[in-house]
Amino acid sequence: SCGEDRNDTEWKSDPLQWDLDPPCSEAEWKYLQELHGAPEYMEGKKCTYMNKICRGCCNARLEIMARVVTRIRSKGGLEELQPTARMKKEYEEAHGNDLVAKRPARIDGLQSAASAALNGQVCRLLSRDAETGRWTVELVTGEQKSLKEGNLSASKDTDAEWDLQHIKYLRQSSGPAAETAANARPLGSKTTWPKVKGIHPGAVVRLQGLSAAKELNGRKGRCINFDAEVGRWKVDLGDEHKSLKVENLVPAPTEKPPTRESAVAESAGSAAEQSRKAGLSAKEHFAEDYGS
Repeated sequence: SCGEDRNDTEWKSDPLQWDLDPPCSEAEWKYLQELHGAPEYMEGKKCTYMNKICRGCCNARLEIMARVVTRIRSKGGLEELQPTARMKKEYEEAHGNDLVAKRPARIDGLQSAASAALNGQVCRLLSRDAETGRWTVELVTGEQKSLKEGNLSASKDTDAEWDLQHIKYLRQSSGPAAETAANARPLGSKTTWPKVKGIHPGAVVRLQGLSAAKELNGRKGRCINFDAEVGRWKVDLGDEHKSLKVENLVPAPTEKPPTRESAVAESAGSAAEQSRKAGLSAKEHFAEDYGS
């Protein structure tokens, strides 16, 4: 009951059941209830007494009856407004490979040596430039690229693969991944780091030329962000972070980002190499460095 006093209320027939032909169905009621701007009355308030409703509820239902007529039945009924499972399937088959913003896509067909390494990778579509027809895409690492539409393809399999790779990357990278994504360079905007090809947030690099920490030379790392105050890159080695100059970094775009496991393996290999060199004589050092 809506709270009306049964003794003092004028009880009326429900217009949704008696004035509509056929009567309002539960599906029509639910459809109207989910529309924006649905009357508060439809939240579940129900008044019944001897198969009749009070005058207040009757007036509210007259408004709903008008909505049933104008918003559902005059437009062909729920069959036209709510697509059937078959219609949904046909739509998905027709548009299942459409390139749309925020959808994952696969990169393929890049010819240049600098970008060929991206072939086969999955990315997420961000926006399309109507003038050039190129898409700004985001790689799993957070880095952004501008690619032609012909080098991108979408499918359900690609959708699923993006989710798996993105989750895997975040798990492997843990904290640094969030920093990398936050510091990824937006295309077309000014950067605070030196413009060196292949060196940017998320880039995989190899370390070289370190004199104070020679054991790190050759190790793999991933650039996280650039500290403009000290002029150094924060680099994740998988098991630790280092602050390094750009001249000590060599781009390694074809390699995978470091993990804790790969860092342990590289560290062990580096230690073994250091131990081997420590056992060499001065003459052997000279011969190894400059040739005999």
